Amino acid sequence: MRVNKRVLSAVLLAFVFAGCSFKPATPLKDTTYKATYQTTNLNDMWWKDFNDTALNKLVSDGLSYNSDLALALNNIELARVNLGLSKLDYLPNVGYQGSATRANNTPLAPDLNSQASYNIGLNLNYELDLWGRVRNGVEAKKSMYMASKYDYNAARLSIASSIASTYFRLLFLKEQEGILKDTLASYENTLEFRQNQLNAGVIGSITYHQAQAQVDSAKSQLVNVQNQLSSTNTALAILTGKSYDEILYKDILTNKNSISNIPDVPSGVPSDLLLHRADVASALEKLKATNFLVGVARANYFPKISLTGLFGYASLEFDRLITQTSSNWSAGGSLVGPLLDFGRTARGVEIANLEQNASFINYDKTLKNAFGEVRNALVSRENSITKQNSMKNLVNSSQKVYDLANQRYSAGYSDHLELLDAQRQLLSSKLSLASADFDVANSVVEVYKALGGGFNLDDNATKELISSDKTVLPTTSVSPFAD
Repeated sequence: MRVNKRVLSAVLLAFVFAGCSFKPATPLKDTTYKATYQTTNLNDMWWKDFNDTALNKLVSDGLSYNSDLALALNNIELARVNLGLSKLDYLPNVGYQGSATRANNTPLAPDLNSQASYNIGLNLNYELDLWGRVRNGVEAKKSMYMASKYDYNAARLSIASSIASTYFRLLFLKEQEGILKDTLASYENTLEFRQNQLNAGVIGSITYHQAQAQVDSAKSQLVNVQNQLSSTNTALAILTGKSYDEILYKDILTNKNSISNIPDVPSGVPSDLLLHRADVASALEKLKATNFLVGVARANYFPKISLTGLFGYASLEFDRLITQTSSNWSAGGSLVGPLLDFGRTARGVEIANLEQNASFINYDKTLKNAFGEVRNALVSRENSITKQNSMKNLVNSSQKVYDLANQRYSAGYSDHLELLDAQRQLLSSKLSLASADFDVANSVVEVYKALGGGFNLDDNATKELISSDKTVLPTTSVSPFAD
């Protein structure tokens, strides 16, 4: 009866300690900030707001074939398998063993005193997770699995926005190419006219060579833009996962050569900004993982208690091995713990604390980057519109200046340099307007990206941690009882 009470007491004690965990409090940051409107509700296929079928096709290809996104998806699978592997630590290890030996205790008479023995059986070993070592390890892997999923969402947004920005740059360069080709054709016609004037003795050679310099300058600019077009085409082909031959020899097809259909985007900071940022959610999950690993390291202060069992057969004769009379079994337990490790366990906890602190710093950095990206995107959007309007006015003014300069030169009221300056100013303003149109389109892409690109955080516990109104600093103690 006394033995039964001891067994019952041991079982009850195990259940009490089964809920024990030495994981410290999860570090948090106070993320309160001043918002200008309540919530944001972006489409997770936001690029379709530009109403450009070529862009839609490119983004669709990129999300299907991009190498970086495939790597992010592979990381999800890797984290999932690691999580499944860690969960197996909740289960016992069951194995098998067997042996056959023959021995002789009389070396000078080997055949007189030989003896054989055979055994076969199953063994079981199960660690009681009294200190939360296994449980915290599983939770750490679960957090890393969730982080890999959020990393995928962040990579998806990054790739989609990169494709959109690169596509708009391609259109911008094509527009500049068109402007330069038209200008070059006009300059060449002028040069031909100046050649005729020079032959007739109407103008001097300096006027002819000035016209020649205009042609050469336009050709140089055109070549430069065409080089940029080739580089941009290559970048877009790689982003969208094109084949090797397509990267080498084919150009990206577009429906147009200029940017249009710019959608309206929010112009303020939403109150739920951080809940739409996949990078913030990922950084928090990685912080949680290191927090659980502190609990794992602290559990090493305490002994590992395991239950062991064996069932099998043993016999001196092989043909009588599997019989009822040769069966045997054993059951027991083991306890293994540190007694004098000269600070190894404490150093392990200290390392875990420092890794947690690094994750906390990274989480804070990710939060700051998120707010910084929103500010930059909103300011860039506002300034790009202002610049675009200014460039439109500049093109109109430059066109009028050129028309007047051409009339004055034709009437003999001004010299050729005035006309050349007007031509250069008109070309420069047209190229600058194309650049301003690209800046506007790119700024819209940046706003979509900064506001999360339609990502929505579903986990309520994670939402609560991200929306914390207090700061909890990471632990620095190596004691398992400090927090």
